[in-house]
Amino acid sequence: MDLTPQMQDIVRQLIEAVRITLDPTVPHQVRLETYNHLEKVKEDIDLVLGCGFHLAAQENEAVVRHLGLQLLEHAIKYKWNNLSVDQKMYIKNNTMQLIKSGMLDLLSEQNYVKDKVSRLVVEMMKREWPQQWPELLSELHQLSRQGPTQTELVLFVFLRIAEDVATLQNLESNQRRRDLYQAMTTNMESIFGFFLSLLEDSYCQYQTVRDQPGLEHQFNQHGRVIQVVLMTLSVYVEWVSVQHIFSNEGKLLQSLCILLQEDNLRMNAAECLLQIVSRKGKGEERRPLLLLFGEAPMKAIFAAADKAFIGNLTEHNYRFLKTLTQVLTALGGQLCALWGKEPGVEEPSNLRTYMDAMLALTRHQSLHIYNFTNALWGQLFRHDLISKSPELTAVLPTWIATVSQKVMKHGYPSKNDSESCQYSRLDFDSDEEYSHFFYKVRSETLEIIKHASLLDPFTMYSFAEDRLQKQLNKSCDTGSSTESRLYNQFSPFFLEWDALAKVVESIMSRVMVQGKGKWKPPAESGINLLQLCLAYQTTDPLILSALLSCISGLFVFIQLSPNILSEVLNKIFSALTFSLPGQKKDSRSRTVKNVRRHGAVLMTQIVRDYLEIWLEKFYLIVLWAYSLSRDPFLNKIQKVTLQEALVLISNHYNIYEKQSAFIGKVVHPVSEIWLNMRQAFSSPREFMSFVGLDKPPVEPSENDVNGQNRAQVIFCVNLMLAVIKRSERPSDPEIAERGGFVLERTAAGTLECRNPATPHIMPLLHQLFCLVRLFNGLWHDDSLKSISTGYAKAHSMTEAERNDVLGLTPSSSVDQSIDVPKVQQPLERMQYFLLMVHDNCYHILGNAGPSLGLEFYQYPHLAEYIVHSALTNLDLIPDYRLRPVIRIFLKPFIQACPPSCHQALLLPVLNHLTSYMVERLSKRWDHLTSLIESGTYEEENTNTEEMMEDMLIRMLTREYIDLIQFVIPGPVWDLIDKTDSLYYGITIVMVKITNSEGSQSRDGALVFGKVICNQVNHGPLKALWWCDSSACLKAVGGVSVVLRWLVEEGQQHLSPAAVRQIMMAVLQGLHAHGQHEANQSTLTTLGLMTYELFYPHFPQLREVLQELPGVKEDDIAQFEEKLKIHPKIQQ
Repeated sequence: MDLTPQMQDIVRQLIEAVRITLDPTVPHQVRLETYNHLEKVKEDIDLVLGCGFHLAAQENEAVVRHLGLQLLEHAIKYKWNNLSVDQKMYIKNNTMQLIKSGMLDLLSEQNYVKDKVSRLVVEMMKREWPQQWPELLSELHQLSRQGPTQTELVLFVFLRIAEDVATLQNLESNQRRRDLYQAMTTNMESIFGFFLSLLEDSYCQYQTVRDQPGLEHQFNQHGRVIQVVLMTLSVYVEWVSVQHIFSNEGKLLQSLCILLQEDNLRMNAAECLLQIVSRKGKGEERRPLLLLFGEAPMKAIFAAADKAFIGNLTEHNYRFLKTLTQVLTALGGQLCALWGKEPGVEEPSNLRTYMDAMLALTRHQSLHIYNFTNALWGQLFRHDLISKSPELTAVLPTWIATVSQKVMKHGYPSKNDSESCQYSRLDFDSDEEYSHFFYKVRSETLEIIKHASLLDPFTMYSFAEDRLQKQLNKSCDTGSSTESRLYNQFSPFFLEWDALAKVVESIMSRVMVQGKGKWKPPAESGINLLQLCLAYQTTDPLILSALLSCISGLFVFIQLSPNILSEVLNKIFSALTFSLPGQKKDSRSRTVKNVRRHGAVLMTQIVRDYLEIWLEKFYLIVLWAYSLSRDPFLNKIQKVTLQEALVLISNHYNIYEKQSAFIGKVVHPVSEIWLNMRQAFSSPREFMSFVGLDKPPVEPSENDVNGQNRAQVIFCVNLMLAVIKRSERPSDPEIAERGGFVLERTAAGTLECRNPATPHIMPLLHQLFCLVRLFNGLWHDDSLKSISTGYAKAHSMTEAERNDVLGLTPSSSVDQSIDVPKVQQPLERMQYFLLMVHDNCYHILGNAGPSLGLEFYQYPHLAEYIVHSALTNLDLIPDYRLRPVIRIFLKPFIQACPPSCHQALLLPVLNHLTSYMVERLSKRWDHLTSLIESGTYEEENTNTEEMMEDMLIRMLTREYIDLIQFVIPGPVWDLIDKTDSLYYGITIVMVKITNSEGSQSRDGALVFGKVICNQVNHGPLKALWWCDSSACLKAVGGVSVVLRWLVEEGQQHLSPAAVRQIMMAVLQGLHAHGQHEANQSTLTTLGLMTYELFYPHFPQLREVLQELPGVKEDDIAQFEEKLKIHPKIQQ
C-alpha cells in the first residue's frame, strides 16, 4: 500500500521519535513528550495500520522496525475485536509476507526483531486459531520451506505459543487457553513430527556442508536452525504426551545423544535432554526414559562428559558439564523412582559403569557439580533395593574417600588454595555467598554419610579408623606455642583435621546403633581409637578443637569400657582450662575461647547421653567441678556449664530428697548473691546505677566495678535457667512414686509430680519478677534520659539481632588467617548484658511451667506478678523486645498450664495481653496500610530501618497469632459449659464477653470460651486482611475452628451485624491476598464455609454479596443453588 504524503510525514516523525528516545543527550522533558506522542499513535488504529508495516520494512534500522512491529502488536492485542474483517486480513497477509520476504538473513537479523515478528502471529493465533484460521499450520509449514530464515521465525511462533498456553499460562481467558491447548494437543503429532523432521534434515545438511570451503555461511545457518529447534523442543517436551517423545523407537533421544558431540549444539541438546529426564508423572509414562541406560546412549553421554571434563575451563564448557551432570543425576533419580515400583524394571546391566561415571563427577572440583551428584547418592543409599545392590556396595570405599575431601573448607573465590577456586569464581560473587552454599552442601553430605554408615558400617568404620590413625600419626605442633606459629582457619593441616572430625562424628553416630544381627565395631578397636585421641597432645587451639570433636564422636565406646572415663574427664577439663602463654582472661583469642567453650559443651553432652556410667564417679566429678570453679581464669558461663552437667547426673538418682539436697547446694551460693541484689532491683534508677548504665563507660574492663555487678547478674540468671532446664522428674510413674516425687493424684488418676529444684527456685522468683518489671521500666522517658551518653545506644538491636530479622548472613571483616582477641567495646558489652539478661529471664519463666509443674502455677498471686511485671509498660517497649515475651515466655507457659489453673491464672493474663496486643497491632498495620495506599511504602522501605520495622511487625503478628492458636484447640470446645449463655454474646463486631459471678466451667475450660471468641474478632479475624500473607494463612485456621463452634453451639447468640462483619473480613482478606494461590485457596474455603454455615440462619448475609461490584442477583442465586443452601424459616 502506497503512503500518502501526509502519512509519509508521520512515518518520518515516528522514525525521529525513536531516535530521540534512544539519544542520551536529549533532555528528559523532550523524551517524555516523545513517549506520550508514541502512546497516542498506538491508540489511532488507522495510523498504526498505515505506518506499522512501512516502519517494519527491512531497509529501516532495527529499532525503527521494532517500533513498527510494536505498534502492530498493540493493535492486535487491544484493538482486534474492533477491527473490520478487511483490516484483520490486511494484518494477517502482510505479517505472513513479512516473514516470507521482509526479513534479513537469520544470522544478521536482530533477535528482538525476530521475536516481535513471531509475536504478531502468536497474538493472532490467540484470537483466531483454530476456529477462524484453520489453515494456519499448513501456512507455517509452507513458510518453513522458503529457507532457514523463515524456518527460524516459524519455530519462534511455535515456541512462543507453547510458552503462553502451556508453560506460563498467561492468557487472560482460561477458556481461550483451554481451546488453544486442546488444538495444540490435537495437532501435536503433526507439530512434533515437523520438529523431528526439521531436526533430522537440518542436521544432515549441517553435516554435508561441514568444513567445505565457501559454505561456512550455510553451515552456520543450519546450525542456528538446529539450535532453535532444540530450544522449541525443550518447551514442548515438558508437557506433551510421552508417546510423541518416545515415538519411532526413541528417535528423539538418539538424536539428542548424537548432538551432544557437537560443540555448537551440545548445550541446547543437553538442556532439551534435561527437560525430558526430569519429567514427572505416572511410572508407566516415565519408564521409557530408562532407554537411556542402554549401551549406545550411555556411551554417547559419557563421551560428551569426558570431553567437557578434560576441556579448557570456559564458561560455556563449564555450563555444559553442569547441565550434563544434571541429566545423569536426573536419570538416576528416575531409576530410583521406577526400580521396584514398576513391573519389569530391574538393575541395568551397566549400573556399575554409571556409578563409576557418577564417582568421576563427584570428584570434580566444582562445588555445584558435586552438589548435583551428592543428592543422587543420597537417593541411592535410601532406596530399598538399590542400597542392597552389590554394585553400590562396591563403590562405597571410593565414594567415602572422595566425599571426605569434599567437606574440607576451601575453594573460596578470593583464594587460590584449591583447584575449586577457579570454579567458585564462576559460580559465586563473594566469599559469603560461597560460604553459605558450602555449609549447606556439607550438612547434606554429612547426613548422607550417616545413611551410608547404616548401609555398610564395616566399610565406613574401617575408613574412619584408618584415616584417624594416619592423622594422629602426623606431626602437629609447629615447634612453638607462641601465637605467631599457630595454625589459622585456612592452614591445610587444620582443614584436614576439621574435615576428618566432621566425618568421624557422622560415621560413629550410626555404626553403633545398628539393628540386631548387624555388624558393629569391635570394642577393643573403638577404645584404642579413643585412647589414641586422648593421648594426642597439641598446644594449637584449632587442632585441639577438632580433636575434641573426634573424641565426641568416639563417646559411643565409653559405655563399653567405663574405666576410660577418668581419662576422658581429664581431657575435657584440660580443654575447659586451656590457654596460651601470655593470654589473660580478657585477652584470649577467638580460638582459645572456642576450645574452652567446646570443652564445656562436651561435658554437658557426655553427661546427657551416658548418665548411667557417671553415677559411680559422681562425687569425684563434683570435687573436680568445685576445684575448677575456683579457677580464676574460668569464666562465669563455663562455671554454669559445669553445674549444669552435675544437675544432669543427679537426675539419675531418682530420689527426690537426694536430688533436692544436691540442687540446694548448687543454688545456695547464687541464692545469697541474688537476694543481696534486692535494693538494686527495686527501681529502674537503682538498677541503672548498679550496672553502670547511668555512668560513663570504663576502660579497661577490669577496672569497671559495675561490670563486675553485671557479671554477677548474668551468672545468677544463667545458673537459675540451667537448673530449671536440667532438673527433671522421672518420666516413669512407678519410679516417681517410689522416689517421693508425687505431689498429688488428679481425679483422672494421673500423677502430678514435683521437681526437686522447686523449693530452691521458688524463693528467687519474686526478685526475678522485679527484674523483669524494671527491664520494661527502663524504657520510660525518665530512665532513657538518665542513660550515660556513652551508652546512648545500649537499648538498640545488636548486629546479630538485625541480621536475624533481615535474614542476612553475618559478614566479618576480620581476616580468618589472623587469630586476634575480639575486644568488645563498653557499649557492646552493655548491649550484650541487657539482651542476655532480658531474654534469659523470659527463658526462666517459659521453662518454669513445663519444668516445675503445678507448684509453679500455684505460686501465690502468680497472675498478678505476671501482669504487673512481664506485661506492664508494654506500650513503651519496642517490637524486638516484645517478641521474646510472647515467643519465649507466654507460649510454653500457656501450653503447659494445667486445666485447674485456667480460670484463676490464664484468664486475667490473656485478657490483659490480648486487649493490648490487638490495639497495638491494629495501629501498626493501619500505619503500614496507609503508607501502601499513599504509594510511599516502597520508597520508605528502601531504608534499612524501614525494612527492619516492616519485618518486625510481621514477625510479631505471626508470633501473636501462633500464641492465640494455643488458646483455641479444637477439643477445648467440648469442655465448655454450653448452658451458660452469658459467656457467648456478640460484641460490637462479633463477640461480646460478659462476666457472671459464680459461673463455673468444667476443668477450667471456660477461660478459653471467654477469651477465644473475643480474639477471633480482635486478633485472627483482623489478621485476615492485614498486609501479611503468612499471618493471614495462620489466622484462617483459628477463625474456622471458632466459626464451626459458633454455628453448632452458639449461633443463637449471634447478631446479623456480627455475621456480616465475619463475611466482610473474609472478603477483605481475599481483596488483600487473593493474588497468592495459597491464601486464595484457604480464604475461598473459609468464605464458602462461612456462607454455607451462617446463611440458613442469617439470610441478611446475601446483602454482603449484593454490595460487591459487578455481582448480579442471578449470580448469587446460582451460587446458592450450587451450595444447595436456603434460608431457614424463622418461627
